[in-house]
Amino acid sequence: MVEAKDIKAAISDADDFGHEMRVRNLLAVTPAINFEHGGTYKDEVTGKPRQFDFRCWLRKENALLSLAVECKNLSVEAPLVMSGTWRRKEEAFHDLIESRTGHFRTESLVFDGLTSTTRRSQGEESFYAPKKFVGKSLLRLKKSKTVPIAVADADIYDRWSQALASAIDLTRKACDLSKEFQSPHVFCAILPVVVVANDALWAVIYDDNGDMLDQPKCLKSCELYVGRAMRLNEEPKAFSHQFTFSHVHFFTLSGFDSFLDRMVTNDKAWAILFNTDAAEHR
Repeated sequence: MVEAKDIKAAISDADDFGHEMRVRNLLAVTPAINFEHGGTYKDEVTGKPRQFDFRCWLRKENALLSLAVECKNLSVEAPLVMSGTWRRKEEAFHDLIESRTGHFRTESLVFDGLTSTTRRSQGEESFYAPKKFVGKSLLRLKKSKTVPIAVADADIYDRWSQALASAIDLTRKACDLSKEFQSPHVFCAILPVVVVANDALWAVIYDDNGDMLDQPKCLKSCELYVGRAMRLNEEPKAFSHQFTFSHVHFFTLSGFDSFLDRMVTNDKAWAILFNTDAAEHR
């Protein structure tokens, strides 16, 4: 018979919900952040309902940062290891969705009423600068009888793919923000996020020859390149535009706390993310 002490021991080992509540506390004490804790949405690929851990919003005037956050409590004895290299020029970009109301002309196209477009920042103007570390592969360390070994972890893939799926759902809503905010222009940045436990996120950097450049490092944050492209407003076809999630963010608890504080207080970081003069990308 399972007793209370057995349940407590099992939950204490995983502690996923406790970790989720610690993430919630970070959001609750961060000024100006609004969030939803738990909910469902319809997956656009499968058509089935999916759950999300958190959706968070930070608004400054006509700019809105939306975060699709998933949580995973990883043991420091079995951490997440992100292998990667230096970010290439073609990977150094981020997209914004501009929701707008009015009369607009783009080349030969004329738009009236509520429409949307993508604006893309590239290179040194991007939130993801070139020649910085970017992840390409994820592994978990597992204990063995002798030394820890690295193995693929389907659960981690599920977490970041779920964060990405939730973020994709948020792009649909972003196209209508001009109407919701009653503003002629609203710019929205949408970031998929995975938050793990402190000291449970490591990075390994490789050069182009496949040689490890340095010792593995314990980090508070890093990004995985995904390059997930999608079409928005497909009908009518003239209104369609491409939006791409270039990266998924991985944070430890303390790293996520620092990121939230940075976006609330650091005007320079906010201006880099919301480069409203970036070129349209259709």
